[in-house]
Amino acid sequence: MSTNLRDVAIIGSGFAGSLIANSLAQAGMDVVLIEAGLPMDDETHARQRRRETFANSDEAEVFAPYTDLIAPQDRGYKSGSYIQEAAADRFEGQYMRLTGGTGLAWLGTALRMCPNDFLMQTMYGRGRDWPVSYDDLEPWYCAAEEAIGVAGSPEADTSLNSSRSKPFPMPAIPQSYADKYVIDRIGGLHFDSREISIVPTPQARNSVDGYNGRPLCEGYSSCVPLCPAGAKYDPLVHLRLALLNGAELLAGSAVSKLDASEDGRITSAWFETSDGSTGRVQARAFVLAANGIETPRLLLQSNHQRAAGLANESGLVGRNLMDHVEKHSWAIVPDQIFPYRGPQSTSGIELFRDGPFRRDRAAFRTALRNDGWRNVSGAPFEYKPLSSAAVGLLELVDQQHLIGEDLFNNVHRLGIRQFALQSVVEMLPDPANRVALSSEIDRLGLPRPKIQFRLDKYSRHGIAAAARLHREIFRKLGCNVTDIGIHIQDDRTASDAGGSHIMGTTVMGNDPTTSVVDANCTAHHHRNLFVAGSAVFPTGAAANPTLTICALSLRLAQHLKATMRAL
Repeated sequence: MSTNLRDVAIIGSGFAGSLIANSLAQAGMDVVLIEAGLPMDDETHARQRRRETFANSDEAEVFAPYTDLIAPQDRGYKSGSYIQEAAADRFEGQYMRLTGGTGLAWLGTALRMCPNDFLMQTMYGRGRDWPVSYDDLEPWYCAAEEAIGVAGSPEADTSLNSSRSKPFPMPAIPQSYADKYVIDRIGGLHFDSREISIVPTPQARNSVDGYNGRPLCEGYSSCVPLCPAGAKYDPLVHLRLALLNGAELLAGSAVSKLDASEDGRITSAWFETSDGSTGRVQARAFVLAANGIETPRLLLQSNHQRAAGLANESGLVGRNLMDHVEKHSWAIVPDQIFPYRGPQSTSGIELFRDGPFRRDRAAFRTALRNDGWRNVSGAPFEYKPLSSAAVGLLELVDQQHLIGEDLFNNVHRLGIRQFALQSVVEMLPDPANRVALSSEIDRLGLPRPKIQFRLDKYSRHGIAAAARLHREIFRKLGCNVTDIGIHIQDDRTASDAGGSHIMGTTVMGNDPTTSVVDANCTAHHHRNLFVAGSAVFPTGAAANPTLTICALSLRLAQHLKATMRAL
């Protein structure tokens, strides 16, 4: 391993790390990415092989095609890279440590946050304000949409007063037949005094063949955990470009600690490989682009020079952990809607992502699912009973023991009328929700992260509001009361799933006493240490975070290019 001083060392190769690496490498900088997991062969035959692995796996969905690639020290824990505090609400966020990160298993939803999402404290007296505004990020949103290839139409933004300076790079993915069915039948439906509007969802998948070298979306309806055609963007796109532009990738190398000089400059990143050897990278600048759990973990365990770890003078490293909580509901609609054609979701209701109600309850967005009851029952790979009246398809065999023509007729009756709604609900930052170091160690002898997490009334009230909306939509569609399921848990204000949108834990702000990094994602007390990704989010909003991650990453890359000589 070369001991030469690199320009920039980036820890993590997901959305943020890959975009930053490519931008800096294009500018001629000497860039190295350090990644705990292993690289993926992304040829077509490899995708087919991983599809087959997924179809026959009993692993959690997000991990199923990739268990051979995740960081070796994580494999013994299956899907649990962290431990959880007993007697607390369960944190459902999942992530993968492998080359390309969890971005290899995302749905592809690419929404902007809206202007008020950056002003939660000012507008609604909740959460925190961001030190950057929507207007500050708007040109970077445009750049991110172009970089990752977003197909969309402006309705998702105009309903929330989100201005655009450029159109989407590609027209919207066509709305599914099921979406149009719902649109035709709920016209005039109002909720909380607002008329419901269903609009195409901006997505980072190709509606134009060949955009950025990707093929046209073929509508497999299996976007998670793997796009069979490669039409959906994933971080490997820019990682490959970064390597072609001269960046180096150190895969299978788990960073264990960072060194700092007396004046606060980060000087080295130490890593351990799967064969037990140790290495060190020295650089002029370091970018932490792991995720909202692994980034604070590394800062906290770099405590050999500072007892509280690095960048932790405020005591907020690891605190204000957020995810999106979710409300899932299902129904059998009166007519045949033929799900499973097209991406897993092509339309949504964006109106309730903002409004005066945020003083009292959480905002949410609602996706119309295009994959039947997969989200609520695990179908077809897992059996979860829905109700005695509306059964899952596997229950027809496992519980009702149907065969032959009876089985065919019932599958046909249920399968083509399945419909589901999924609402993604915002959380507020809470310092008590945190990532800490546990006493349990992983295979490298490092402390495993420990999660302390509780869901507050603000989010629970948002879940309850989403449930009311679901019920009203099903009623307007004419569903029988025996053919709907609004609540799949006994606790009606509990989250039905986690979004795996891990946010917070190194929040940005102008005041070093109440934040970890500044508006440029620079650690307040380490001028050559930067944090990329959703760990810097002061609030979570209701929009999926990926596009904002990409916008902030491109902005950070530009800042690094402008300031590198001074570092």
